[in-house]
Amino acid sequence: MEKENIMIKMAWHFLVSMIRHWWAKNLGYEIFAPPAAQAFRNNKCGLCPYNEAGQCHRCHCLILSKTMMALEECPIGLWHRVWIKRKM
Repeated sequence: MEKENIMIKMAWHFLVSMIRHWWAKNLGYEIFAPPAAQAFRNNKCGLCPYNEAGQCHRCHCLILSKTMMALEECPIGLWHRVWIKRKM
């Protein structure tokens, strides 16, 4: 039962994330975080006690994927969303 609940949470977070990024892209925002932000996020996650083999056991996301996306944020507040307007 616990594994099913985790899978439902993961699917929900993924769906919300994709809708947020689709919406932001249509408003002219970058969907990928800049390389420096990705490196900062990966460094923070690498030191986090919730990181178990590359998966966050707080939000159950894959850390590498989550840190790449500009509009994602850490569930315990170690890093935040990055709103960057695309250059036209």
